Amino acid sequence: MKTIAYNPFFATRWPKWSNDNDLNPPVSVNVVEKENGFYLDLISPGLDKSDFKMELNNNTLTISAEKKKETTSTQPEKVLRKEFEYHTFSRSFYLPQSVEGDAIEATYEQGILKIFIPKKATAVSTVKQIEIS
Repeated sequence: MKTIAYNPFFATRWPKWSNDNDLNPPVSVNVVEKENGFYLDLISPGLDKSDFKMELNNNTLTISAEKKKETTSTQPEKVLRKEFEYHTFSRSFYLPQSVEGDAIEATYEQGILKIFIPKKATAVSTVKQIEIS
């Protein structure tokens, strides 16, 4: 009878990609409305600025990312297990008519994609005191 040696590498519990967007941890979004516009913060650990794509189509803002990681080795090796890293996500937001789609701004700082969607000048409320005579 042949004994098979125990290898803890194969017993490791591998993370399960549990969200529909395929990234672990998932991309979380905070949306805040202020008087001058909407502020979106997407926390995106492990992604780079170049991984993102933003598109505005008929008042729908779609933010997506794709992350590929390929490793190559020049050394001869015996591959026992290889899990390719390919992660994607996509989030869409329907924007109200009261925003300036042409003036959307986005920056990426320390794992957070920050998006500002300004409101149209007519949509920004101004408080005006009316004198009663």
